[in-house]
Amino acid sequence: MSRDFYLTHNPETVVRISLWLRCGGCCGCSGLAGSLLLPGRVVLPAGRRGHPQSLVPASVFDITAEQVISSRVTFNDIDMCHMNNARYLRECDFARFSLYTRNGYELRSRIVTWDDKAFYLEQRFVSTKDGLVCAVMYCKQSVIRTTPDKIMQHLCKRKVECPEFPEDLQHWLERVPWFHTFPETLEMLLLLVVCALLLLFCCLDVWYFLRGVQVFLEACFQPGVPDLLAEQTVDGVVTTHDLDYMGHMNNSRYLRECDFARFHHYLRNGFFTASRKLGAKMVVGASTIRYRRSLNFREAFAIRTKVLGWDDKAFYLEQRFVSKKDGFVSAVMLCRQNVVHSSPEKVIDFVCKKKIECPELSEDLKHWIDYIAASSQALRAESGLEDKNK
Repeated sequence: MSRDFYLTHNPETVVRISLWLRCGGCCGCSGLAGSLLLPGRVVLPAGRRGHPQSLVPASVFDITAEQVISSRVTFNDIDMCHMNNARYLRECDFARFSLYTRNGYELRSRIVTWDDKAFYLEQRFVSTKDGLVCAVMYCKQSVIRTTPDKIMQHLCKRKVECPEFPEDLQHWLERVPWFHTFPETLEMLLLLVVCALLLLFCCLDVWYFLRGVQVFLEACFQPGVPDLLAEQTVDGVVTTHDLDYMGHMNNSRYLRECDFARFHHYLRNGFFTASRKLGAKMVVGASTIRYRRSLNFREAFAIRTKVLGWDDKAFYLEQRFVSKKDGFVSAVMLCRQNVVHSSPEKVIDFVCKKKIECPELSEDLKHWIDYIAASSQALRAESGLEDKNK
């Protein structure tokens, strides 16, 4: 058998050919009304690249004879300092069509038997150092548009009896139907996953929780802001999820974006960590927003968040939507962030390790706080809670 082969195309794309060439398989297929053995590529002996007549070295007319290809493990083959599992299969592909020769191990291929649809081959990796069989592989080589018996009869000019199936090959064939049904199992699994995702999206606002995870990760990789009164900025852009029937950002999306901006603000200034350590919860007690100009599709904006002050029960924040197009303040929101099971003073002491004086509140903020108090008092009176407390 020739030990040096030239590949007509990129060696990485060469597939099994030599075994079929040696026993005349390719020539036989071409003469059988378009019969096809898959896969295939032409291999020429070195030094005879332009001569198709020297394509096949000495033909092997013993169909079940074992043929040997020598090879060597290279850097392209290794994973954890030994030959990668997938490379065994790759080399078997090449050996089934008698690839070029290397040194280091032998790849022995032989046709074991066949049925009405395919040939069955055995391939062994044998170390040239000590003759140890490192791996054994069975291959089912399907025959398309004809049958193995016709190929055999065409090659041998007589009817060839099919060798008996070895016991180990029979056990292997019992596993083949499972691989045939695997695509159907995978398809069913994918269908179940899609149904589960649809159910999840119907029952939960999945995008809200995913966005929360994104904000958390972004804040974790940004430096902290020790100044509690410092303004922090979060960038955003109007997407298709934000639009309403008017083609601009929906009113409710402003409040949603403010939620994420406040979460980002608390993560960076330490309020989030402090509230968890103190067993406190920070919930929105009141908010009001004034819209000045709509934000349109794909318009970039920035949300500027800052703490305006606090009292014995809550923090008061201002959040502004500023268009990056011209710096116009498109919306302004005031938010009262109630501290449950603790107080703003304790949260600030935990973060700053010292007492911080509350800045003076602006007139409009005072009016808004008075409005909240009056509204709460009116609702309590309406519900009869005020009389019960007396």
